[in-house]
Amino acid sequence: MMRVGGYEFADGARFQPGARIDDPKLVGEHIDFLRKQQKGELTPQDVLADAKNPNSPLHSFFEWSDTAAAEQYRLQQARGLIRAVVAVYVSDDKPAVRTRAYVHIPEPSAPHYRSADQAMSTKKTRDLVLQRAWREFQQWKARYKDLKEFSTLFEAADEVAQKVRAIGKH
Repeated sequence: MMRVGGYEFADGARFQPGARIDDPKLVGEHIDFLRKQQKGELTPQDVLADAKNPNSPLHSFFEWSDTAAAEQYRLQQARGLIRAVVAVYVSDDKPAVRTRAYVHIPEPSAPHYRSADQAMSTKKTRDLVLQRAWREFQQWKARYKDLKEFSTLFEAADEVAQKVRAIGKH
């Protein structure tokens, strides 16, 4: 029988400034303790209720200023709204094509969104979009690597990997 040997934070996990990320083992064990308290069915409400206690090892992972938290939540809603917009391209001789209207450009100095066609028409931003998409796919692949139903997809993705790596070298 397999057992948990420890805890880590996932690659690429993002936390608010000031979060105590130095002890993922403590955080993982505490969350598992909460899960066991709830007879194996953990909810975000359970985690939040525990984290409200300043002595909880989860406390630093949350914004406790209602004003700042509200602003962060609204920014998250704005990101979701931008990602939800789909452009419908039409022409006289082809069927309509639906595509995301905006893509995220993860420029380190100034992350922002651009129209998809504008972003994909410039080498620099196209490379950033493709690299980000590939990273997200790799994270998804790592999350579901144990599901044999996706093994063929993963093999095909590995074949594409060399092409994507070449993008980063240009």
